[in-house]
Amino acid sequence: MDVKRVMSLKRAMIASFGFDVDFVLRRLASSRYDRVVLLSLKTPNGFERVKKAYSTLSIICNSLKIECTLEPISPSLLLKSVYTILLHETKSNDEVEVYLTGGPRMLVVAVLISSTMLPVTEARKTRVIVEGEGFECTLTLELSILLEILRLDERDKSIVKTLESEEQTLAEVSRKTGLPKATLYRRLGELITKGVVLKTNTEAYKARQLAEINCTE
Repeated sequence: MDVKRVMSLKRAMIASFGFDVDFVLRRLASSRYDRVVLLSLKTPNGFERVKKAYSTLSIICNSLKIECTLEPISPSLLLKSVYTILLHETKSNDEVEVYLTGGPRMLVVAVLISSTMLPVTEARKTRVIVEGEGFECTLTLELSILLEILRLDERDKSIVKTLESEEQTLAEVSRKTGLPKATLYRRLGELITKGVVLKTNTEAYKARQLAEINCTE
């Protein structure tokens, strides 16, 4: 990959944010971002602690020359506000990480739901990342693949399910799904176009990986 091109891409992280800065700090240490947007619930009892945590994090952002901003969100406008922010950031950046670790469960769920509502064009440059709490594992979800799978009919879902474990030929998939080869060939072509299935050099097919889990010992 062209290093100069990678460095020129505008990258943003959108993170659910609570009282703990450690998760965000680990992401800042492991990757490059031009902009970080921290989403927080504006509640009577907790928002002052959130602002205190953000004041610590903002010092580090300044030292790294990263634009960081805190977005307080009213619980009554949660889904609408989160979606509006996500849509703006995905349109304004080349790559976006949606980071679901900090903050209350309601916020985390709202960010995930709002992510699945993004247009496919914006979802294609967006990844959803979750870190384990108390154990060193990270789950990375390819949002565009998830959105395409959610839109598939039952036959296409059965094809993708068949191809999840290993790559298979047209004949093998036809035998397992019960679909005629001509119909299957057309549907596989459509799934390849949607980015859900890949065709290998051996003229076989396999499902693209929806999520990857990496753990360190």
